[in-house]
Amino acid sequence: MLIFDAPSLPSPLTIREYARPRFDGSLDKLSDWLTALRSAGIRHSGPALILALEHLRRAELSSNRRLSVLSALKIPLLKTCAGLPKPDFADAQPLPIPGGVTLEQRLYRLMFINLNQTLRQLDRQSNPGSERHERQREWAIRNLFRFASRQLHYAARWKTRLPLETWRDLHALHIDLMTQRLSFTAATRRSATGASWTDPELEYKQLLLFGLAAQLNESVVNTDSFLEGLAGWATQALLEDPQRMLGRIRLFLVAISEDEPPRQQAAPLDSTFRGWVLQAPYSFVHRLENSEYTIASPRNSCGSNDCRVRSSRTFHPQGDRLSSARTGRITSNVL
Repeated sequence: MLIFDAPSLPSPLTIREYARPRFDGSLDKLSDWLTALRSAGIRHSGPALILALEHLRRAELSSNRRLSVLSALKIPLLKTCAGLPKPDFADAQPLPIPGGVTLEQRLYRLMFINLNQTLRQLDRQSNPGSERHERQREWAIRNLFRFASRQLHYAARWKTRLPLETWRDLHALHIDLMTQRLSFTAATRRSATGASWTDPELEYKQLLLFGLAAQLNESVVNTDSFLEGLAGWATQALLEDPQRMLGRIRLFLVAISEDEPPRQQAAPLDSTFRGWVLQAPYSFVHRLENSEYTIASPRNSCGSNDCRVRSSRTFHPQGDRLSSARTGRITSNVL
C-alpha cells in the first residue's frame, strides 16, 4: 500500500505552488489557498500542509492571528488525513519511511506543536482571565488533546511508532496546565456562554490509560467497549505522589522526564522519581485482563460487526496485594 514517504512527494515546483500561503493580511488569501489546495488532491495537499505548518511555526505572528490560522487549517487537515492511505502492517515489519512515522502522523504532530506554541503565546500576550482569553485557551487546549489522542490512536491502530517527544510533550503540557489552573482562578470557571469546558487533567488521564492499555493489551484499545469506557475510568483514576507508594508492588509509573507512556513495575517501588504513580480503577484492569474482545465496528477489517478473536497477551494486574511482615497489613493499589 502506498505510504506518503519522501520519494512519493510531488515535484518541488508543484509543492512550491501550493505550500507558501501568507498568514499575514486578510484571511481571505488563506481561504483561497485552501480552496486551490483542495482541488489539487490529497497527493499535493498532504505535503503542502506539512510545509505550511512548518512555516507557521516559524512565522512571527500575534497569538490571535496564529489561532485564526490554525482554526482555518484544522478541517482541511482532518479531511486530508481521512483520505490518506494507511500502513499495511500485515507482515508486522517496520515501516520503510523516514523516522518510522507516516505523513498523517507528521500532520498530527505539527498541529500539536503549533497549538502548544499558540497556547503559550496566548498566556504571554493576552489578558489572563478575560472572557476572550478563556475562550481562546479553551479552544487551543481542547484541540491539543484531540490531536494528541488522534496520534496515539493512530499508532495503536496501525502499529506504527509515535513521533519523538510525543509523550514528553504531553507530560509537560499537563504540568503547565495544572500550574496555570493554580495561578489563574478564572481558568477553572465554566464559560459564561454555557459552552462545554475541557478538563485538562481528565483528558490527560484518558491518554495515560490508553497508552498503558496499548502496551499491555494492544488489541483491546481498538474495541468500542474500551473506548467508550475511557472517560469513566479516567474520572476514577488517580495520580499519586511516588513518595506515598514506596514499598508497593506492580505499580504503573508515569515518569515525566521520559518520552514514554506509563509503564508497569512489578518489583516494589524503592525510590521516588519525577512523576506520578497512576492508580487505575479495578474495572479498567479487569477489562485488560479479559481475553475476548470485539473489534470496533467503524474500523472492522473482517467485514462483520462481531469479529471475535482472542488475545494471548498476559500481564500482571496492578495492585496485587502485598503482606508486610512488620505490620501484618495488606495493601492494594486498585481503586
